[in-house]
This record gives sequence, structure tokens and C-alpha cells, in this order.
Amino acid sequence: MTEFRKRGLIGLFRHIGQKVKGLAAAICVIGILGAISTGVSLYLTGVLELIPCIAIGLGGVVTSWLSAWVLYCIGDTHVKVERLESKLIPKPAYAEYLAGNAPERGACEICGRTTDLIPAKIEDQMGVRYRKVCRECFAANNATEAN
Repeated sequence: MTEFRKRGLIGLFRHIGQKVKGLAAAICVIGILGAISTGVSLYLTGVLELIPCIAIGLGGVVTSWLSAWVLYCIGDTHVKVERLESKLIPKPAYAEYLAGNAPERGACEICGRTTDLIPAKIEDQMGVRYRKVCRECFAANNATEAN
């Protein structure tokens, strides 16, 4: 049962944009063939004259083409959004890496500038101090990274 869930029902909703684009193409072809056959059959059975049958056929073709065009645009937009999502949303392994290594933002404890902070160990004539500083203050004070 779990294999069916993986491939069957849940797989139906994966990459839905491609499926919507395929559905749009199928609807377009079926609609065009249906409109033409309806116009021809109405004329051949004598229900309508030639001009209304041609109008029905052409109107059906244009309507089918426009509706399929809109549906195709929706599917294409979904495909592009999926592509952007895959580039913008971090993968699980990268997200775990970022969680442990994300820089802390805030005001530097020496110059006060808001930026990414580095936990620093500063040794000078005042003794050993531990501060969260910006990169410039880190380099200017000959600091080492505090653990």
C-alpha cells in the first residue's frame, strides 16, 4: 500500500505543471476536432444552413484554442515557480548547515555598526575580552575567533 501512495496518488500531484500543460494540449485538440465535427454534422443532417455551421465550427475552434491557451499558461507558470522554488529554498542538508553556521547579525560592540558579527577573543593591554565584532574591528584588534 505504501508503494501505491508513493507513486500513485501522491505522484499525481508532483510536477503538476507539466500535467496541466499536457491536459491543455489534449483539451485543445479534442475541442478543435469536436467543433469541426459538430459544424459538419449539423450541416450534413440539414439542421442548419452552411453559414451558421461554419460559424459554429470556427467559434468552437477559437474558443477551444483560447481556453487551452489560458490553461497552458497556468501550467507553464507553475513549472517556472517550481524551478524558482528549487533554486531559492535551501535543500535540507544545506539548511542544517546554515542552522549551525549562520552568522549572527547585530551591532558591533566596538564600532556600533550593524552587520554580521564574529565572536572574538581580543587580547591587549586591557587583558582578555570576549566581544561580538564586525570583520573590520576583528582585523583591526588582531582578534582570534572565540569558541
